[in-house]
Amino acid sequence: MLALFIAVSAALALVVWAEWRDPSLPRAQTAARPATAGSPVPAAFAGDLPRIIGFRPGDVIELEIEGPLPRPEELHFDQIGQDARLVLDGLPALIFEGVPARTLRPAQIRFRSPQAA
Repeated sequence: MLALFIAVSAALALVVWAEWRDPSLPRAQTAARPATAGSPVPAAFAGDLPRIIGFRPGDVIELEIEGPLPRPEELHFDQIGQDARLVLDGLPALIFEGVPARTLRPAQIRFRSPQAA
C-alpha cells in the first residue's frame, strides 16, 4: 500500500510539474482540453498512469502533490472500458481498475502538500 501511495504521489507530482514547467505559456495553453468519455489518452501517458486496484464505493484516497492543491471542480472521471480514469485539470492522472466512473466523486480524492506533512 505504501508503494502504491508513493507511485501515485510521484505520478501526480510529474503531471503538475509538466503542466507548470514552462512559465512563458499561459495556464490555458498548458492545460489539455477537457477530456470526454471517448477521448484517447495522449501517447505520453499511455500505459504510464498509476493504477488503483480494489477501490470500492466509500473508499477515500489521499495523494501527496507538489504545487497548488487542485480544486474539486478540476477533477473529472472518464470511463475507459471497465476502468475509470481520473483527469486532473485536463490531464490524465490515475486509473481506477474495474470501477465505473459514474460511482466516483471528487470528495473521494484528497490532496495534501508535502510541506504540510
